[in-house]
Amino acid sequence: MFEYLSGELVRKSPGEAVVECAGVAYLAAISLKSFEALPAGGRIRLLVHCHVSEAGTRLFGFSAEGERRMFRTLLGVRGVGPALALTLLSHETPESLAARIRAGDVKGLTRIKGIGTKTAERLVLELKDRLDHVAGAPAAPEHEQLLAQALRSLGLGDHEAEQRARAVAQTAAGETRLEVLLRLALKRASSSRPA
Repeated sequence: MFEYLSGELVRKSPGEAVVECAGVAYLAAISLKSFEALPAGGRIRLLVHCHVSEAGTRLFGFSAEGERRMFRTLLGVRGVGPALALTLLSHETPESLAARIRAGDVKGLTRIKGIGTKTAERLVLELKDRLDHVAGAPAAPEHEQLLAQALRSLGLGDHEAEQRARAVAQTAAGETRLEVLLRLALKRASSSRPA
């Protein structure tokens, strides 16, 4: 739905930022880490995740792709909503959080306000082997990110879209046109389906 906001940073505070884009001001919830990374004002580009629930639609903003990837991965854990995911990212960088989870550091996770033992254990159990694409990996080239976004808009989950985009980009090395890459990704998907 939304990939990023590019515009004037009207204001920021611990927990939220307001970005004006073409005369429309968008409010996005942000982590303390993103708050520290954003300038005091001026033109910015804020990566976003649009979360739709029964309570309404909210934007969550991120200063870096690794933080957004970790946020989306955390949302896949049962019992972890956007507020709790943002709390985790306010206390830990994506890399340090991934390291805690990989190490099974339940005690360290429970030191974060709002994280109980059961939630910490669930984070470790469900994410321990699923964090390679989140932290510590270099950001994907822009054409690969755009392909992953297109695949997500067609209904693929975040992890599957990123994996497929990476595979197609590697197979078609040097090709950066989105329409060509998308055609290859769809052709690859149809050929891998059982007859």
